Amino acid sequence: MITLQVKVRVTGLLTEYFPAGKGVLPVSMDKPLTVKEILQQIKVNHELVMTVVVSGQRRDLSYVPQDGEEIVLISPLAGG
Repeated sequence: MITLQVKVRVTGLLTEYFPAGKGVLPVSMDKPLTVKEILQQIKVNHELVMTVVVSGQRRDLSYVPQDGEEIVLISPLAGG
């Protein structure tokens, strides 16, 4: 069985989905998944993601990250 590992880093409102005080979550997969599928696996609503950046490049939800890559999820800015 293949095990792939990526890191998911979040900003803004998305930090609510992660354990307290953690902005980075390691995710293991047994097959390559799209960013959208990874979000489903970690139970993050993809509609809350405004921008996806992988290894410094802007990507969309259909991108399949490679083993060891870091996915940065940027949520829309909220204000009041």
